[in-house]
Amino acid sequence: MSRKKYVVGVSGASGAPYAMAAIKALLKLEACVHLIITPIAKQVWQHETGTSLSEFIGTFSKEEQSRLILENNKNLGACVSSGSFRHDGMLVIPCSVKTLAGIANGYAGSLIERASDVSLKERFKLILVLREAPYNLIHIENMATVTRAGAVVLPASPGFYHENTSAQGLIDFVAGKALDQLGETEHDLYTRWKTEDIQGEKDA
Repeated sequence: MSRKKYVVGVSGASGAPYAMAAIKALLKLEACVHLIITPIAKQVWQHETGTSLSEFIGTFSKEEQSRLILENNKNLGACVSSGSFRHDGMLVIPCSVKTLAGIANGYAGSLIERASDVSLKERFKLILVLREAPYNLIHIENMATVTRAGAVVLPASPGFYHENTSAQGLIDFVAGKALDQLGETEHDLYTRWKTEDIQGEKDA
């Protein structure tokens, strides 16, 4: 059976730890990951995680590294820019409002935007983990536009019902929700809701 293939875009919004958690989980699930990261995202990554992208990649085994393919965000001729490249879904994590605007309006001026556009036209899954607060009307209308086009907008809004509410636990929760939307539900990023978690009288 062939491995699943995913495209992961990392834009320049705050939230590099979300991307780290998602990439780790996808590689752990033995998927192939085509990673597109913008120049600003690399700067944010270094600032927020205290490690460079290359150092992060160096933490994986040789076999895992072979399944992590780096794509140049400026290369609109990359394989992921074509509908003939078949994959199992695309995740933009985090997704800046600038990237959201480019996708919503079909601008396709970068590889992340082009690959997202292709995902929509080919009816691949496209998950946008938006990292912004508060929203203005332009943001909201762009979210509505991409949703109507077939994308899923998943704001980086962690829940607190799972067992681990540490900073890493909240990061993993958001990354786990994003993987759920891709159809990868066998991860261990968070503990799923159980009705018995809520104690109290039946009719309270």
